[in-house]
Amino acid sequence: MDNSFKKASLGRKVFVIFNYVFCSVAALTCLLPVVHIFALSFSGKDAIYAGRVSLLPIDFTTGSYQYVIRNHQFFVSYGVTLIRCALGLVIGMSATIMAAYPLSLRKKDFPARGFFVAMYMGAMVFSGGMIPLYLVVQYTGILDTIWSLVLPCAVSISNIILMMNFMKNLPEALSESAYIDGAGHIRTLLSIILPLSLPSLATISLFILLAHWNAWFDGMVYITKQELKPLQTFLRSILVDETMTIGDISAPLFWLQALLSKIR
Repeated sequence: MDNSFKKASLGRKVFVIFNYVFCSVAALTCLLPVVHIFALSFSGKDAIYAGRVSLLPIDFTTGSYQYVIRNHQFFVSYGVTLIRCALGLVIGMSATIMAAYPLSLRKKDFPARGFFVAMYMGAMVFSGGMIPLYLVVQYTGILDTIWSLVLPCAVSISNIILMMNFMKNLPEALSESAYIDGAGHIRTLLSIILPLSLPSLATISLFILLAHWNAWFDGMVYITKQELKPLQTFLRSILVDETMTIGDISAPLFWLQALLSKIR
């Protein structure tokens, strides 16, 4: 304990201790499910189905890991997912920034701001559905390519709104001083707005990476080439297509997929 804590009042000490206890319990609550899934991935089928696995493996086995690692497609799909995450991050962040910055301007600087905000909000409520989206992907010629995994979900409107609100809360005096010095919108964005928006950029980058890492359904719909299957789609195909052939390791494989989806 530092001297400031020793000199603090009783109420302050109680408050600090309570914060430490609360944060520790919250962190443990988030960690325990991951440990449980990790134990399940190393446990035998009978123990899993009987519900006997808690935080330690029972009937320890590495069969599911051996099966996956020996499959060459695992490493191919892992590489596809890494490429997808990299492309998705660059394209998603670029599009989000370019959409959020003009929407964060004052109405006198961007008179059509209200219209575009309403259009984005409407797009969050109403969606064309899976079939129109598939037809768009097909007719644009990106079916069975890496771009079918990146472009249809390149921009999230919720991320745009999050960044827009963050930029709106920045002091207007900073942008105005840049305009007085002769800077345009691009220079102001790159030199002032983005450096001050690092917390928002980090948060949205995390959201984008997690969305691409965990996605499996689009790989099943848009991709037929085995060498372009992302990791989560590959693991899902093992569970769906090979449950009967791999026997006792089918249950641990399910939890192996769950564990890999937790690794960020």
